[in-house]
Amino acid sequence: MNNEFQPVNDGEIISLNHQDIGRQLNLASHGFDDVQVKSEQFAKVIRRRLNIKDAKGQTLFKEGIGCEVFKSGSTGLQKGRLRARLVMEFCPDELINDFPELSQDKYFSNDEI
Repeated sequence: MNNEFQPVNDGEIISLNHQDIGRQLNLASHGFDDVQVKSEQFAKVIRRRLNIKDAKGQTLFKEGIGCEVFKSGSTGLQKGRLRARLVMEFCPDELINDFPELSQDKYFSNDEI
């Protein structure tokens, strides 16, 4: 099994099973089993579902929310803001070689070389 995750870029299409995931995120399926969405739209949906705001109205994914963090090696809590970033990565079940090695004998006879 492959464990090589690669970034999903803006504009790439993500196809999700509507029953499993799409319904949880309120994505319209228009009667189909799967729902297709651009990666940046999917990220927007996730951020909207996790619309976490602090008392000042600051959001987790933009300005950051007020919090305190006990950092390793420090002597106590430090006040500040916490901001989250959403990074989507994809790991194919099977690696696909889009450019197989070209062997000369497969495409040319010895007379042509």
